[in-house]
Amino acid sequence: MKMKGLITKTIVFLLAFNAIGARAQHDTCRVALMVPLYLEQVDRDFFDAEPSNRTLATKPFSFLHFYEGFMIAADSMANSRGMNVELKVYDVDSDIKKADTAVIDPWLKTADLIVGPFHLKPFNVVKQFAVENNIPIVNPITQRSEIIDNQPNVIKVKPSMEWQLRPLDSLVKNYYHNNNIFIIRQNRYGDTAIINKINKIAERNIDSCAYVENSYIVKTIKKHQKRWKYLNVAFEKNDYLTDNVSLNVDSLSRCIDDTTVFYNKIININYYRDSLNFVKDYASTMRNNLFIVYGSDKVFANEIVNKVTKLTEYYPITVVMLPEWSKFTGLFNDNLMKMHAIYFDDNNIDYQNIRVESFICKFRNRYETEPSLQAYEGFDIGWYFLNALNVWGEYMMQYLPDFSIPLLHTHFYFQRNAENSGYENTFWNVYQFKGYNKIVLNNDYEK
Repeated sequence: MKMKGLITKTIVFLLAFNAIGARAQHDTCRVALMVPLYLEQVDRDFFDAEPSNRTLATKPFSFLHFYEGFMIAADSMANSRGMNVELKVYDVDSDIKKADTAVIDPWLKTADLIVGPFHLKPFNVVKQFAVENNIPIVNPITQRSEIIDNQPNVIKVKPSMEWQLRPLDSLVKNYYHNNNIFIIRQNRYGDTAIINKINKIAERNIDSCAYVENSYIVKTIKKHQKRWKYLNVAFEKNDYLTDNVSLNVDSLSRCIDDTTVFYNKIININYYRDSLNFVKDYASTMRNNLFIVYGSDKVFANEIVNKVTKLTEYYPITVVMLPEWSKFTGLFNDNLMKMHAIYFDDNNIDYQNIRVESFICKFRNRYETEPSLQAYEGFDIGWYFLNALNVWGEYMMQYLPDFSIPLLHTHFYFQRNAENSGYENTFWNVYQFKGYNKIVLNNDYEK
């Protein structure tokens, strides 16, 4: 693919897409897309250069796929829904002067929706304009919830970390209430509030005790003793330690049809102070142990994965990784499978999905390259909000909490945090490693 062809095509769209839709003015939906294109850097040398990884990493390419994904959504709305879209694209990056120039364009006052800018300071400039003119404005990139405080026109599509607690609550309640729960923190002062909330989730959902059949206990003990014998590890044949309790094998065998009570515990571990030393004191070999690990440092993540993988040789363990361990590379899938690792992610692309396959084909045919994550984000934002405008028109904002349609990489479930706040997407994808597949756990996620 020649770079010149790609960039020329992009500029043509910038100039020509305003012509979509030819019906009367009141039937036309006006959308402003403010995306960092850095067009002042697109000079003759840039046009003539051969594509390479280096040139593709330059600023004019940084958000190009978002723009291209959005354009496919707009085209699809015009062709499949008969929607008249007047789309005006503004090149607004981190330079506030570009935002100042955009808001003095008389056309912008007639817009039904503004998407962007991407950078915070220019976004604040345009946000003030949107509030003054009662125009909904979408922030496509930030997780900071404060941008919607007392800003009823603002829509934030990236969920904040706080919204991870709701699906976590459902996970513990529905699947892990009968477990020991280990809450492992990285030892960062700023994590105290969220660790306290995780503790409350565990406390209100965990069962006080678990009943395990003696037949299962004896079978498990014999399996472990067989392994120890093979490894030449000394052990007491009639005594077995688990859950910080000593079990008598003969007594259990005499009551083989009975059950044994184990008390579920919540154990808090400060990793950099205690490492995982307390795990062996309280972990159970007779039922699952849920590890809820919270930390944002990759070194910490690697250490946890390596150490917990070794523990899975002795204990059944499921690890919930918070807040965004999906962003870390180098966490080997074999280890994640052994830990039955559960991730929270703001995106999850199912390449077997027919809509995803169709999008990839359209993107390849139009732009002669593979879509990046930004392309899916651009399409989903365009598809969702253009559909919402097409259905609800000027009343779109009041109906957003009830509007849900299939998207490519996530869901949009919008909610106001307060009466006068803007909308925030509350949805996190939750998936688990099973076999060599990622299994989505929240297809039936409730708003």
